[in-house]
Order: sequence, then structure tokens, then C-alpha cells
Amino acid sequence: MASLTHVCMWSENGWKRITAEQAAKLHPGGTVSAHSGLFMCELCGQYVILTNGDIRMRYFKHSAHEKSKDCPERTFGAGYSVSYGSQEHDLPIRITGVSSSSFRLEIGLIRVPISLLSKNLRIEIKPKGASDTSYIFAKERLNYDSITYLPIGEKPFDKYTLSFQNGNNKLHEFWPEEIKGIDPKGTLFEKISGNKLTYDADVEIGKEYYLLKRDYFPMRSYGCIQIQEVTRKQFGWESWILYVVSASAFNEDAARFYLNFHCRLTDHPVTLQPIWPLFVEGSYIIKHNHDKVYMLVEGNIAAVKTFPSVTVRELSCNSSRSKLYEVLCYGRQQLISVGRTQALQYAYFWKEPLNREAPDPEVSVTDRAGFEVISGEAEILPQNRTLRFRSSFDGQLIISYNNHILDKRKIPADKFIELDGITYGLSVQVAIGLDIIWQVYFKRQRAAIINDEINLLKRITNVSGALIPAPHSLRNILTGLNHYPRICKWIRKCIRFGSINEQSYRRLQDAYLSIKINRQGDIS
Repeated sequence: MASLTHVCMWSENGWKRITAEQAAKLHPGGTVSAHSGLFMCELCGQYVILTNGDIRMRYFKHSAHEKSKDCPERTFGAGYSVSYGSQEHDLPIRITGVSSSSFRLEIGLIRVPISLLSKNLRIEIKPKGASDTSYIFAKERLNYDSITYLPIGEKPFDKYTLSFQNGNNKLHEFWPEEIKGIDPKGTLFEKISGNKLTYDADVEIGKEYYLLKRDYFPMRSYGCIQIQEVTRKQFGWESWILYVVSASAFNEDAARFYLNFHCRLTDHPVTLQPIWPLFVEGSYIIKHNHDKVYMLVEGNIAAVKTFPSVTVRELSCNSSRSKLYEVLCYGRQQLISVGRTQALQYAYFWKEPLNREAPDPEVSVTDRAGFEVISGEAEILPQNRTLRFRSSFDGQLIISYNNHILDKRKIPADKFIELDGITYGLSVQVAIGLDIIWQVYFKRQRAAIINDEINLLKRITNVSGALIPAPHSLRNILTGLNHYPRICKWIRKCIRFGSINEQSYRRLQDAYLSIKINRQGDIS
């Protein structure tokens, strides 16, 4: 009997491929059972047996008592070669509207050629096993230049079918007829984006994920795994519960926890990043205008595939974790994916004129209370002398004191990081690439400003008369008076209660305009 060939063993750096011969040297005596949890089939995520070798050479095999008998190596034999087709690229599903009492699900339809969209096209998405439920959408519902997320209700199903009326059959090259839905045993989503993780996806330490599963999840101790219940919903006899989970350490216990949901813990997740030519990036869409594309692929992958099939060349790269590929893109649409047992990351490369700009990088900077910190000079330190940053792209914090750089720190995309110990004289810049997209300088208040603030506060609080709804322009005034902390606190209170004395508002307007005119005069 041939040995299984897609077997991994946990090491301090994650799951690593191992042969039966290598395993036999590590465990020279007797059978190693599947219950030991030492060896894992990466195709199905189940633990396997290392035989004792009494009769023949030792080999890996599946246990007869496995819960699932659907492993490809069981079906097609040992030595099964990883292969997936264009129909096996899952359409993205995301979870939205998450609250303590609810959540919703959406399926994303990626952009397709306009020529395939007939005038009277109707798209129907049906949960499998729910014959009385369907979601129908007209052509006008689609976004032509980006992904379109369509609502599919609140109740999760493990599969959905997609069909259409008055549509071209080539649409199924982009939109598969069957869509993998929510596994009742547990499905993971990125918390920030809400996107469902694919089978065998990479997960990271410290990153939060939603876990959606049917029935109760025993809240026993999982060591370095944090589990928090968010909400539960009842659909007939079914109870679905949503949790937030994260791992605080990179170890085998955490890896085994995520393996229960067919995900691999890693410190170096799979990524697919085009680096040349110039391109415009959207959700699952890369627009370019060249016959060749060069991509940097990182992480543990088994294949780089293209549909339709074109020439892919692996180029030399000095890093053991990164590989550089050249892909010939002669056609207008080219699907490029990287995967192991199936596609993990993919994008449609569209060859067309680049007639629009990529979105500007976004950065959010707040204090501990969640109030936005405006770029520019600030004469009041943030709450707890702490700033919180989150950027839409990888970036860098540059921290200086009296014009001398003290430190530089990386900002990972879509992750919050905190900077504490803020003092007067400190300046902080957020750089994305070579661009400074946000900066602040903390300047100590002058005595005259403090006196001005006390006088103005008296003028706006010692008033009488009618209240009016808080105007939207109060937020502009709040920004313009950011060097008056007591007044800003008073304005925020008015915004929170939704009303302000009319006379107070007029006096604030006068002060704001006066300060604005003085600043313009200083600049000129």
C-alpha cells in the first residue's frame, strides 16, 4: 500500500511537510496512532496513522474511524496531485451588520465582462435545502467596475446555488454554479473585513476572527485562545452562535484549535501581490495594461495557476519565503491564483487602459476615547497620552522630538497599534511608501490662550434663551477650536445631546471665524 504524501507535522515554525521515512526516524518503535495528533493530512485536516513496519516499510494511512471519508487521497489514491479548476474559486461571502442581537450574510459577485450581461438578465441565488427561499437580482443591481455584494439573509446554509435567466453560459466561468456556504461545525471570518476564510486558509497570531457555528461551543479553557460570544440567533430548531476568537501565542495548542475549522496557524500567511507594471487594485480585480505581469508570492503554497492557462515562470528570488513570478497576460481577462489543496488567494487581471486613480491610503488616528485627532498642530495631549492608529495599507510611524527622530515603527494594514507616552515637543508622522499622509506636532499651550479659553467659556455658558438642534457645522467649529480643550469638551457634550443654546452657537461662530481669519493672516 502506498503511503499518503500530503502529511504534515507541527514544528516551532508551523505545519511542515514530512515523509513516512522521516517520521519513522523520529518515532522508531511501533505504530503511531491518529489519536496521538502528531501527523496531519493537509488535504482533509484529519490526523493519520504511521504504521509499525512489521511486515513492510512504514507508511502513513488514514484511520478507519475518521469522521470524514472525503479526503482526495482516499478517493483517488496516494500520491494524489493537488489540482483545482476555474470553477473551484469560491465567491467571497462576508458577514455584516454584526451586533449583540443580529448579523447578516452577503455573497460577492466579482466583475464580469459587460458583453456577457444581457439586458434582461436575472440572477437567482438559492440556499441548498430551502426550496421556498431564493434571492433574485436584476442586471441593474451589479457594479460594473467592482465587486457587488448581494444580501442572502440571516440564516446560514452550507451551500448556495447560482443560476440566471437570459444570461450567457460563460458567466459561470466567473460565477460558479455552486457556492460553498457556512459549515455548521464552524466557519471563520476576518473580523475587520467580514470576509469568510477559504478552506485551508492561513490565520495569524493576535488577529481577531469571527467564528460562526451551529449549536453551543463549550466555553472551556483553550489556553492561549480567547473566545467571546457576540450573539446567538434561533432559526426554527437551529441555534447559530457568533463568537470572536483570537490566539495570543504561536504554539501547537493554538494551531490545533484552528485546525478544527480547517485553517492553518502561521506567522507568514500566503499573499499574492503584483509589483509590475503599474496597476489599479480593487476587490479581487487588478487592472493593468501590459502583456506581462510580475507578482511576488509569499507563504507556504503548492501551486500558482492561471485560467485560461498561460506561461508562468518562477524567477530567482533571494528570500526562502518569497517567490517572484512572471505571468504572460495576452488575454483581456486572466485569473491568477495561488493555493495548496485549493485556491487560497486569487485575482482577476484585466488588461485595459488605466483611466482612473487608485484609492488614497486611509489612516484613522484617535485618542483612547475614540475621538479623532486632526492632523496639524495640537496644544492638548490626547487622553492617557496615547494615540491609536489604523491604516488601510502597511506603513510606518516616524516619532520625533524637537526635530530629532527618536523611533520608527511599522503599522501593519488593518491592525490597531497604540503609541503612548505622548509629550509636548513630540511630533508623529504616518508614512505610506514615500508619502507622509498624516502628522501632528504637540505644542505647549501659551498662557494667553488659556486666558482666552476661560473668557470664551464664560461667554458661551452664561447665556439664556431657546435651544436649537445642534448644527452640523459644530463639528467644523470643534476642529477649529482644538487648542481649547475645555471648550471642545463642552461642544462634544452639545453634539452628544443634539442641542445647543442659540446665543452660545452664535458666539462660538464669531470666535471660530475670528481665529480662522487671524490664522490666515499669520500664514500670509
